[in-house]
Parts: sequence; structure tokens; C-alpha cells
Amino acid sequence: MMVWCVFMYWVLLVFLASLISTLVVTPIFIRRLMESGVTGHDIHKQDGTQVAEMGGLAVVFGFSVGAFIAIPFVNGDLVSLFGAILTIMLTGLIGICDDLFGIRQKYKAWLPIFAAIPLMALQAGDHTMIVPFVGLVDFGVIYPLLFIPVGVAVLANATNMLAGYNGLEAGLGFITCSFIGVAGLIAGRPLVYVLMFAMAAACLGFLKYNRFPSRVFPGDVGTFTIGAAIAAAVIVGNMEFVGVIASMPYIINGLITSFSVARGKPIQKFSRTENGILVPPERKYVTTLYFELERLFRLTEKELVHAIWLIGAAFGLLSLAVFMLIGM
Repeated sequence: MMVWCVFMYWVLLVFLASLISTLVVTPIFIRRLMESGVTGHDIHKQDGTQVAEMGGLAVVFGFSVGAFIAIPFVNGDLVSLFGAILTIMLTGLIGICDDLFGIRQKYKAWLPIFAAIPLMALQAGDHTMIVPFVGLVDFGVIYPLLFIPVGVAVLANATNMLAGYNGLEAGLGFITCSFIGVAGLIAGRPLVYVLMFAMAAACLGFLKYNRFPSRVFPGDVGTFTIGAAIAAAVIVGNMEFVGVIASMPYIINGLITSFSVARGKPIQKFSRTENGILVPPERKYVTTLYFELERLFRLTEKELVHAIWLIGAAFGLLSLAVFMLIGM
């Protein structure tokens, strides 16, 4: 009983440290970013609202506080922990460069591969994976050389693509990371729940200022970091299948968008707003998960975000159910 109490104390400490530090520093970042002119137009508001950009720096800070506080708790596998943190930070750095200088999409898509080098060098994770309808498969050297960099790049870009609405990125990040963290807690894999609860708490703290009507946007530094954290956690914790299921909203949106782009459709990134209702671009333009939801239902921005949160929660529950049924 005493061991369990100490165990839960550390988990709670990691979560609270990330949450409180993010709550404290986000207003500071908002003020400094506004003063520096690092702002963006909230395109779904008709009053021309200017909002602080690159607020994801606060998420990175809050996550880092929680992750480093957890060091004594995972001292048996510090190499993997530091490898995961380094990959997450390098991916966040790519996001910063994109926010500041604007990286062309064809480069931005594969740059996170380089951020995955620490995990590749460590050969992080177990090279065996449970493949549906096949069973346990040993991928050998293919795992660190292919699966790790592709996993980091795909999730970093996928989280970056499912964005653009007040509270969407932070809220869905909180939901996805929380479910993966719970699965890691049940499985007894400290690296998973430390990384995921630290990121979930940082997203939750940031959501206070990012929810509708938003005072700050996460920017690519925020979305890239969230995606890299999910990828790194499930890789070092050998919970890839759980991560894939929990991340399905990102993956589905990425597939819808990619197929649409492959068909040569022109890009129109944003909906327009009519009397508070979101109106998606015409079918001749590239489509997304959120555009399809806007076509199916007449939604306000807040309703759309809540709908995607519910989809994320449904896949999170499914990931837990599958995990409990077959174990991973």
C-alpha cells in the first residue's frame, strides 16, 4: 500500500507540475508575444481579432517541467527518457522555425525525421509489435531505421494538420495523451505515462487561454510538439498500437487531406463564417475532417471543436478497450 501511495504521488506531482507551470507562464508568453508583434488573425472571427501566435512555447515549457521532475521516478531507464525528450524538443524547434520563417510544406513534411535521430540511435522500443490479424512480428533493424522516423514525422505532421480552431489542438491533445497515459499506467510502463501525463497537463493548462474565444494560438511549435510527444511515448513504451488507435482523429484527417491533395485539388485552408455558422470551401478544393463535419452538420466553431473532441474521446476509449482485451 505504501509503495502504491508513493507511486501515485509521483504521477500526481508530474501532472500538477506541468499543469501549474503552463498556467503560470502562458499569460507571460501571451503578453510578450503581443508586444513583439508575433500575432495572427483569428480567421473565424468577423471582428478582426489579433491573437498571440507561438503560444505552444508555453506547452513545451510546462511539459519539460513535468518530464524532468519525473527523472527520479524513471531512473532505471533515463537514457530512453532523455532520448524521447530530445526528440520532442527537436521537433518543437522545427515548429519554431516554421512559425518564424515559414518552411515550405514539402520540407516540413520530412524534417521531423531528423528529430527522431536520438530515438533511432538508441534503437528505442521493442522491435517486436503486435500486428492485427497476424500476431507478434519482429521487425528487427527495420523498426529503428524506418518505423521510428516515419512514426515521429507522420504524427508531428498529422497533429499540425488538424488545427485552426479555438481550443482544438490543446483539447484534442489533452484527450489523446490522457488515454494513452492511462493505458501506460495500467500496463505499468512509466515512460509512457510520465511523458503522456506531462503533455496532457501542459495541454490542459494551455487550453484555459486557447479555448473559445482564444487569447493565444499554439502555432506549429505547439502542434508539432504534441505529435512528437505521442510518437516518442508509444515508441519507448512499446505501445504503438494503442497510440495509433488513440491518434485516429489525426490520422483520419491526414489521410482525407492527403488523398485530396493527391487528386490535384487546390488548397483552401479556411472556412468562412456566416452568422456564426462555419461554411466550408467548395468541393473543388482540398477537403479535411473538419470541412466534412461542417458539410454534414451546421456547426459553430465551438460546436465543431467539441465534435472533434468527442471523436477523440471515442477513439481513446476504443484504444483502452482494445488494450484491455488483447494487451500490448
